[in-house]
Amino acid sequence: MTIKIPSIQGYWNRRQNERAAQQKRRLQQERNPSGHSTPLFLVGCGRSGTTMLLRHLGRSWQVEAYNENQPEAFERWRLRDLPTIAGLISDSPAPVVAFKPILNTTQTHQFLKEFPEARLIFIFRHFDDVINSSMKKFGAANRLTHVREWMASDFDEFKVAPPAVTKATVEAHWRPDMGNASGAALYWLFYNRLYLDMDLQEQERVLLVCYEQMVQQPEAVFQRICAHSGITFEPELIAGIHSSSIGRDPAPDVDPALRTACEALYEQLAGMIG
Repeated sequence: MTIKIPSIQGYWNRRQNERAAQQKRRLQQERNPSGHSTPLFLVGCGRSGTTMLLRHLGRSWQVEAYNENQPEAFERWRLRDLPTIAGLISDSPAPVVAFKPILNTTQTHQFLKEFPEARLIFIFRHFDDVINSSMKKFGAANRLTHVREWMASDFDEFKVAPPAVTKATVEAHWRPDMGNASGAALYWLFYNRLYLDMDLQEQERVLLVCYEQMVQQPEAVFQRICAHSGITFEPELIAGIHSSSIGRDPAPDVDPALRTACEALYEQLAGMIG
């Protein structure tokens, strides 16, 4: 019989993380005696840099960060009910409590309504790199499977239905025999169309961020992000950010009409930032 012995290094890493979390919480209590917390939601399409942004913002003493794998705030990768989230915000001593509910992007207006002080960041990244990254991370057919389920169920996986125009865009490009990369492109098109189709460009509390700019000009972009989110910028927040992932792999094989639609949307979003 083989007995598995926990890694000593793993044990000490956990202990160090626990101590660091305790020290950070004490610092938050000292520097934010009012205990007032502002929620920050990171939304957009998966594999667009949301995890990286959450991790780097989490270096600030001002931020308590919840990723999708933390059961206090998420269940099966989706944000828990809003009263539960309100409780986490109320109980936190951090000035900013950040969440990454990318699968709940259709609920953006609900977040804005339920949390009047909330700030949101919508991140987008070039579709070729998102497609390549998602196929490596989740398997070649993962995104196509999601889109196929949307078509079969009329998008009923979403707590808040996507706009009719977004659904129509996906339906117009959908083909049952489309390839995996094209399915991933359609998944990208759906999530990124939400920024325009939900009129988020009209919301002052929503900041549009381009991944390519974020990794190529991290100080300038993080200055904007911090100003928007009520966080004091510190050089430590951008340490280790690099742009080596941009265009690293060959462009995936996407249906020409769908590629044209994705390219047009990417250029439109990029043009809105300047």
